[in-house]
Amino acid sequence: MICQDLHRKWHCATSQCFPEDSQCFPSKRTGIDRWRVCNPRTVARTKAAVLNCFCSCFGNAPGPTICVPSLPFWTVLGILIVPQAPGVIGQDSRDRGNVAEAQSNRYEAISGEPFGVLVTEIPLQPGQDGTLPRILVSDADDRVFYPVVSVKTVEVVVDNQPRRDVRRPGGLIDRVRNALRGEPEKRQMPVAITVAALFRGNQPLELRLSGDINQRLRLKVTPHAPAAHSRAATNWWRMYVERAREDTAESDCPKLVHRYLLSMLARRMGFPTADLDPPDPNDKPQSEMLKTLSLLAGIESLREQTLENVLVNPGQSQGEEEYPLPDAPVWNQSQVPVIQHQVAIESIATRVPPECFYLRFGSFQNYVWFQDFSERFGGDIGQAVLMRGFNHEASARMERMLAAKMTTLAKLFGDRVIRDMAVVGSDLYLKEGASLGVIFHAANVGLLASSIDSDRKSVASGTTDASLSQLTIAGRNVSLLSTPDNRVRSFMVRDGDYLFITTSQHLATRFLQVADGDRALSTIPEFQLARTWMPDSQDYSIFAYLSPQFFHRLVSPQYQIELSRRLEAIAHLEIAEVASRAADAEGHPAMDLAALEQFGFLPPGFDERVDGARVIRIGDEWVDSLRGARGSFLPIADVQLVATSRFEAERYAAVSKYYVEKWRHMDPILIGLRRFQTPGETAETIAIEGYLAPFEPEKYGWIGKQLAAPTPIEIHQPASDKASIQLHVRGDAGLAQANADYYLFAGVKDMLPPDAEETKGLIKTLQALQATPAYLGAWPKPGIVEKLPLGLGIARPDAAGFTRMLAGLWRWEAGDFSVLSFDRSIIEEAIPQLAPVQSADVAQARLQVASLDGTLLAQWINRLWYQRGWQASHANTQLLDTVHQQLKVPQESCMQVTQSILDVKLQCPLGGAYEIQYSGDNSWWTSTAWSKGVLQSDGRYAPPEDYSAPWIQWFRGAKIHVTQQDDSLSVVGNIKLDMPPIDSTKFPTQPSVLPQLDFDIFQLPMKLFGGTASEQKSQSRGF
Repeated sequence: MICQDLHRKWHCATSQCFPEDSQCFPSKRTGIDRWRVCNPRTVARTKAAVLNCFCSCFGNAPGPTICVPSLPFWTVLGILIVPQAPGVIGQDSRDRGNVAEAQSNRYEAISGEPFGVLVTEIPLQPGQDGTLPRILVSDADDRVFYPVVSVKTVEVVVDNQPRRDVRRPGGLIDRVRNALRGEPEKRQMPVAITVAALFRGNQPLELRLSGDINQRLRLKVTPHAPAAHSRAATNWWRMYVERAREDTAESDCPKLVHRYLLSMLARRMGFPTADLDPPDPNDKPQSEMLKTLSLLAGIESLREQTLENVLVNPGQSQGEEEYPLPDAPVWNQSQVPVIQHQVAIESIATRVPPECFYLRFGSFQNYVWFQDFSERFGGDIGQAVLMRGFNHEASARMERMLAAKMTTLAKLFGDRVIRDMAVVGSDLYLKEGASLGVIFHAANVGLLASSIDSDRKSVASGTTDASLSQLTIAGRNVSLLSTPDNRVRSFMVRDGDYLFITTSQHLATRFLQVADGDRALSTIPEFQLARTWMPDSQDYSIFAYLSPQFFHRLVSPQYQIELSRRLEAIAHLEIAEVASRAADAEGHPAMDLAALEQFGFLPPGFDERVDGARVIRIGDEWVDSLRGARGSFLPIADVQLVATSRFEAERYAAVSKYYVEKWRHMDPILIGLRRFQTPGETAETIAIEGYLAPFEPEKYGWIGKQLAAPTPIEIHQPASDKASIQLHVRGDAGLAQANADYYLFAGVKDMLPPDAEETKGLIKTLQALQATPAYLGAWPKPGIVEKLPLGLGIARPDAAGFTRMLAGLWRWEAGDFSVLSFDRSIIEEAIPQLAPVQSADVAQARLQVASLDGTLLAQWINRLWYQRGWQASHANTQLLDTVHQQLKVPQESCMQVTQSILDVKLQCPLGGAYEIQYSGDNSWWTSTAWSKGVLQSDGRYAPPEDYSAPWIQWFRGAKIHVTQQDDSLSVVGNIKLDMPPIDSTKFPTQPSVLPQLDFDIFQLPMKLFGGTASEQKSQSRGF
């Protein structure tokens, strides 16, 4: 009777309180009846009906006004909330709390200062594909600001294996089983949206929602009530911060807009500043070496950190410029062996200051090849592999700043006019404005100079504010083409048959000083030694040399202090740009810095800096009074730095002390690239050489202490491996802590690896590993397996040497070999091919990758590249939405304004073009590449059949060896590329036929460092 009564009352409750609408989702039938797991918003919306129904069915007192739920009520309520059944789990994964109030009131709009706050909720029909809706917010009177849309979802569980109920005997076992098999796959199903925004005024609001939904809402404004306004503002701020973090999580673009808005609105609304990237308490502080390298590289994280510091505490700890410039570190002299014979040095090196990097092309044809290779990836070779949503177009910036593009004359005559050319400079900060230039050794200097002069006059006449003038530097006439903001800054110097075009007056001076007898790069012992290792006769397509003096200058007080100041200057310009846009959106156009600060768009004391530089307005852009415009700053070499603040002096003293004590001297770096024709193939081979010598492993910490001595022994691995690697590891420094050094090797067959989603949970991870056609081996056995805890690695092999281990892992042992794989057949195939063999070269690390075109691995890589590109492409359109919504920029102007704010070019990593899609009164940004994706059952998009990761199309294999000796580190190898021929319009003359690779490049480190270069030199092209 009790069970029947409970059954009747349950049926009563579900039929009255939870009607079968689109917000409730059916689940399995139970022993009681078909019960339902409902959307929490439906529960909230019918809260009163639920309580009345339960009270009337289970209460101890009649009537709806007195309700004391009895035990059956709590029992049924527990059944309703706790179970985890397959299907829909009724738990909102986003924006929990205040649901009942929002649902019962539908909206609230409360006036206040400096803004009123509105919050409204709108239910949604779940989309068939589970994608989140894209919604834009506006209003009829332009009174609504800083809107945010939060999508409420429920988790849809997609799992074919039912999860067992744990509230029964044996439930603990089920818990363990569920933990092992991993969490079931879940998808977020949109069920409602919450719209929150700030507004001005007391009149009713006409709110417009467009995009995936179209609604017009008329909201009455409630007079200011402090408690209600505070509650609504808190909800808006929480949603705003959460949405900013979500939007930037999948984006690789600079986070300038979001960081500024969070800081500015927190300050004006009285909320604590929210960090987009909360620090991880487990992160260890960076060492001085990493801090300096981050500063030298100008990495994005440091730029973001500087931006955050300027937003929160402008001018923090800077003080006034009152301390003299600190002394540079005192470097020890490198021990360079005496060269007993005459070294052949190219003549162009006699015009290069020793503190400059040196990138020599040798011929104009080599430069054309390098430029063409770079332009295939938007002027940035890194784009060949990286799926970036933006491009700094660094090469184009330097061409613009130098006013030196490939001329018509150069295209027609090339090597007949230009005998040799090299790029030199004292830094490589191409994004901000580098101190660099191009040296031409002319075959016909009159013709070349006349052509360049003509091009410079054309730039001067066609560029706003550009001027062409004459200066006197070191007693020579120098031509200067420039603009006030340094967008164009080009010095042209002529000395005999040499022409030098540079961004830096200091470099122009140094070029002339070297020409007049100062020490040149060609005279320093380190460079002469480098040319014995990599002689000019080898016809390198590209030869790069970074001298110790170059690194000394980068770590000098001028560069280190000015680098920090430049990052702050960039942050000030970026913030001023966004602040002026925000002021314009709120109806305050054309405000100066003082007004922006007064109205709260800039923090107090914003433009107070130690060097006295200020943000000023020139035309429509903000520029730094000392350095110029973003992307074309005054080169560091030309900045006059005579004093520092106490904070800067103390910070640099720590850097100087670290390098004096830990590094003592800098090591030169040599890099060479040569091009060869691959016999019988259309592909060409790029032979790569890289050397760091002299080399001291202890300076590089544990990284330099893992490899054992170089060895001529290598492990012969199966030819069917698509990728293989082997390392000669120190026994006392590696994973095994073995008694002797050993070889660690691994190989991967052609395979289709599982997705990351398929490896969640221990069992799924093991299943994925079991399906991976790969092996890992060691010779001689270091004893890693035997050292596993609980005796897991101790087992007796069968007659063939095989042992079946935990989770189906196979181990084979024979002699000193030990090989592991989840697939026994892979080991069986490898056994007859594995052997230590004598190699022609000595090395510690050997990596080989075959061509992946048409393989299963390529399919997996293509999917990963496409999904990463899909995320970055959509993140860019979300950024455009942010600029449109938050800064009220018209859709048609969003691309231009966003690129101007960030000082980058937005690009679709999928190869598409961004465009505005119109539908009636609605418009939003999309990419032409999106329509080609294929929606999968898991809600993710797979690449179209013709999609390929960019580098898969031209990569045809690579082989790299690393050799670390007592005083040198070498990286040599070759990469095969199969790329379309150079565009004939860029180089009309027929290029010469490439030579064939007729030497073993992997023997070079042994020839270089195994004896003197003169003793080891062969008659081949290689040496």
